[in-house]
Amino acid sequence: MINTLIIEDEEPAAMRLKKLLAEVDPEVEVLAVLDSVESAVKWLEIHDQPDLLLLDIQLADGLSFDIFKQVTLDSYVIFATAYDEYAIRAFELNSIDYLLKPIEKEKLSGSLQKFRRLSSSAPRFDINELMAAIENRKSSYKKRFLVNIGSRIKSVETGSVAFFYSMEKSTFICTRDGHHYPVEFSLENLQSLLDPDVFFRINRQYVINYECIEKIHVLSQSRIKVELVPAADDDLLVSTAKTHRFRLWLDR
Repeated sequence: MINTLIIEDEEPAAMRLKKLLAEVDPEVEVLAVLDSVESAVKWLEIHDQPDLLLLDIQLADGLSFDIFKQVTLDSYVIFATAYDEYAIRAFELNSIDYLLKPIEKEKLSGSLQKFRRLSSSAPRFDINELMAAIENRKSSYKKRFLVNIGSRIKSVETGSVAFFYSMEKSTFICTRDGHHYPVEFSLENLQSLLDPDVFFRINRQYVINYECIEKIHVLSQSRIKVELVPAADDDLLVSTAKTHRFRLWLDR
């Protein structure tokens, strides 16, 4: 059996992952499903180490990396994340794999196959090396964008962008002074190019700059509306699926 611990703070995602594991590999035994850094540390301090850790990066009370700062582990690790910002080569060097959400059955199966191939060798996980790699990654985020204005080219500093938006299959930026320019990137591409501490994709159409948020309206438990300066032409509603992540992002 592969004794496995799931650490995921979104219950639907945790239950789906548990179900996928049962479908992909009947030898996987889920020992527990935990939802925070604190609960994971407490569990690991009193139980034998699992063979495998499947954990989300952003938890309700912090980053899952904090677990490894408090508990020494020899388990193999598979990270799951909804954001490309963490999908870096360092994960492959320090753990088995990483999976982008929503987790696909085929990719989960591939990660478990990788675990089986590597399980005979000594686990290798260096939290300091991983955190250093992430910090290096931060320095590589895109600093400026070249935009075309007729026959001219203009350089726009990333920090001067209030928001990015898609319209009619094209992507545009709106600067803090209210100018709009087309850019040659999709919003999906931009998510891996922008600093996730500053920019957040609130829905399928908009990526916003934290520093340009003027007001936040809580319409319901799962519905949030954002006002920016300068204002967008549309009502900026955070998609229901991203509401929890958005709250965590605001509280960093």
